Amino acid sequence: MRRSLVLAVCVLVAFLAEAQEILVRKKPDPSVPPFGVQLKRSVVSIELQCKEGNSSVASTGTGFVAAYSDSRLPKGSYFDYLVTNRHVAECWDAHKHPRDIQSVIFRINAKDGSARRFSANPSEWRVPVDDSVDLAVMPIDPSDDLEFTVIPVDTFTTRDYLSSNQIAEGSPIILSGYFYQFPGARRFQSIVRQGILSMVPDEPMITTTGKPGSLYLGDVHIFGGNSGSPVMVAADSLALEGYRLLGVVSGYYYEDANFNLEIATTVEGTMHANSGVAMIVPADFLKALLDAPDLKGKREAYLSRYTNTAKP
Repeated sequence: MRRSLVLAVCVLVAFLAEAQEILVRKKPDPSVPPFGVQLKRSVVSIELQCKEGNSSVASTGTGFVAAYSDSRLPKGSYFDYLVTNRHVAECWDAHKHPRDIQSVIFRINAKDGSARRFSANPSEWRVPVDDSVDLAVMPIDPSDDLEFTVIPVDTFTTRDYLSSNQIAEGSPIILSGYFYQFPGARRFQSIVRQGILSMVPDEPMITTTGKPGSLYLGDVHIFGGNSGSPVMVAADSLALEGYRLLGVVSGYYYEDANFNLEIATTVEGTMHANSGVAMIVPADFLKALLDAPDLKGKREAYLSRYTNTAKP
């Protein structure tokens, strides 16, 4: 009896010591912004003026910056790419047809509390050869006065990573994107939303492009302007390092008058009821697009010039 009591006391002391260690270890670091703030800083707004008939229409979506590392670059340097959906970059109409684009503006917050607006050439967008994949990327060179967080390509959650780390239906997901009801006058104001990974289909389904392809489904409410938002899945902690990119918001299912689920992109609103089921383009496709011969060739050409210039 006495031996059991001593063992119980030792276990309690060990537990209290461990609990105290955890509390000390998890004490917030005031120099590190909260996770939600870091996530909000990872997104930018993409504003387009597009031609429709004899008039001009405005369209706004979300983008984020993916950082591609290479050991031949100086420490802390990356190749940066703005990421969004194909239907955002090509300014699709209601029939999934690209419009003529008159202008593209990126709105990115700066460290001085304001926001910067940058013009871009729409011809710089690169889209996948597979037209079922709703993605587009553009090389960018952000200045040091901007305040945003990049998402490293090394943290992309591929299908292999999902299976080997037991990330599946029910895993927490979180995203940040453009909030069209309050875009912000002085600064770009993004919104953060969370939910769960609700389906990982192992066979093709109809994507927002209208063609069969691969998608994830998330139980998270999205709406107009959220197209192109990065979706992060929890890996091990509530820090940006503990989340990995699951994929990119592409659209959602809405309920029609007969309670059937139909597909909608988030560029245009709808009078139908939002089912709360979001469509997510897997990160595998974004990695494949960044590794496409065109973009890879440009990186290699730059690295060849850089290494030759850096030689003594």
